[in-house]
Amino acid sequence: MKTLKGMLAGAAMALGLAGGALAQGQDYPNGTVTLVVPYSPSGNTDIFGRHLATALQERWGQPVVVENKPGGGSMVGTAYVSQQAPDAQTILLTTSAYATAPAVYKDLPFDPATDLKPIGIVGYTAYILVVNADTGITTMEQFIEKAKGSDMFAATAGLGTTTHFGMEKFLSDAGLDLEVVHYKGGGDAMVSILSKEADIYDTSVATAGDQIKAGKLNALAVMDDRRVTALPDVPTTAEVGLPDVQVRQWIGMFVPKDTPDELVEWLNSEVNEVVTSENFAKIVEPIDINIETSSIPEVKERLAREMEKWVRLAEERGISQPQ
Repeated sequence: MKTLKGMLAGAAMALGLAGGALAQGQDYPNGTVTLVVPYSPSGNTDIFGRHLATALQERWGQPVVVENKPGGGSMVGTAYVSQQAPDAQTILLTTSAYATAPAVYKDLPFDPATDLKPIGIVGYTAYILVVNADTGITTMEQFIEKAKGSDMFAATAGLGTTTHFGMEKFLSDAGLDLEVVHYKGGGDAMVSILSKEADIYDTSVATAGDQIKAGKLNALAVMDDRRVTALPDVPTTAEVGLPDVQVRQWIGMFVPKDTPDELVEWLNSEVNEVVTSENFAKIVEPIDINIETSSIPEVKERLAREMEKWVRLAEERGISQPQ
């Protein structure tokens, strides 16, 4: 059984942590660890979380379970974790909605800048812009030309989500004035594009990949600076003249704000080691999540930068919480 106490007793002294949590010999994990996923079961984040829970359970020799707490564009589950004991027995596994939602929702029951501490960002999924194949549109140039002056509308998976801000950024940079319609989730938004109710949608490769391969959807661009392995013929937004339209839905882990820094640092090291293992990479490959690791300072800097970016975009586009 690999515990914090067993691994880091000597390291604590080397790091000058006498008097801190590690020097006290804190035994972690102490019983079941719960990964709270603020989305419904079966989505990419949930599936990733269950794979991660299994891997951590094997590593620590203690139960690690996933608990789904959907609602409020992931804010319900996030608020729940912010109110838990600061012992890292409850960990939030969420997405970049953590950085986008605050730009819209001004009355959140927690402060994303101060009420949780990041453990790290562990992966991301590339987003793609798709249209119904029946439209005959196969390139971004064709879509932009047809969309100018039209009454088309764009679908998102919900107000304040990554798909919402990704779409707003695309429309802004492409100079398009389409109506943006928010659905209750990614599933409903995908139905809207497949049924030709919506004209364009930004979604993950994992969500749309099968529909693209089946000829039901056409992918116009990957919202990133590099193409994706699953769709090698689809150009990036940079290649189609929209270099700043880069939107990745990352997956990150957070704990309540008063969790000891030493424990958070240890968790960062543990999680980074698990997700970069060859076995774990193979397990998550089918859901098209790219592994990414980070230090805690890197995550903090990234969160601050992204929150500022999305607030600015919300102001420019007039995005606000419904009254």
